[in-house]
Amino acid sequence: MKLTWFGNSTFRIHIGGQIAIIDADNAPDGVDSRELTSGADLPIPDFGRGLPPIEPSIWTPRKPVRLLDALDGTEGHVEAHSAGEGCIVIDAPDEAPLMLLLDRDAPPFGRWTEQAVVVLLGTRLRERTERLQDAARPKLVALAGEGWEIEATFEYLVGQRSGISLIALEPALAVEA
Repeated sequence: MKLTWFGNSTFRIHIGGQIAIIDADNAPDGVDSRELTSGADLPIPDFGRGLPPIEPSIWTPRKPVRLLDALDGTEGHVEAHSAGEGCIVIDAPDEAPLMLLLDRDAPPFGRWTEQAVVVLLGTRLRERTERLQDAARPKLVALAGEGWEIEATFEYLVGQRSGISLIALEPALAVEA
């Protein structure tokens, strides 16, 4: 999976052999919307409003695709769901589940988050990361926000020796997760 954050709530995500675009209309000035949306398989406007809802405490990611199914061309496709306002869950074959949280804490969820990549976007990153760490141990937490908030989050967690894996997202810089 490759995440590219463009600023605001705009993402381009390569996942499961497809391209998902989140909030293309909310891209910052200077981002070419045609370039951003080029080749998109799954446009997600309004940070997921209108996506099929899931209950994250009982939801589970799809099982990996069987080789026989992949050879038949019946492999799965990327699915995006809403787990409440400001929470998008993306499920792709043979990929870790991806949860994006815009200015909110993670909802109650099941054990699937231990394998998930969680993107915390917006403000109060340190506090939200701390609460996420107390609730679960996701595979990776990616932070998208102001530089000083990201630095404060890293400094706090280094002192805690939390063991949580963190990366910082920079606008227009692609990151493999």
